[in-house]
Amino acid sequence: MDAIFAAVDLATVATWVGATGVLIIGIAMAFKGIDLGKRGVRKA
Repeated sequence: MDAIFAAVDLATVATWVGATGVLIIGIAMAFKGIDLGKRGVRKA
């Protein structure tokens, strides 16, 4: 078990988790932007 923890670099894991979170939030914001655009077109 210790060998597994030693092989995994925490900085790399933190970077990967952060990048994945930014990607997920970016995709969610893109979909939200599309919905807001559609709503604006419908009201215009």
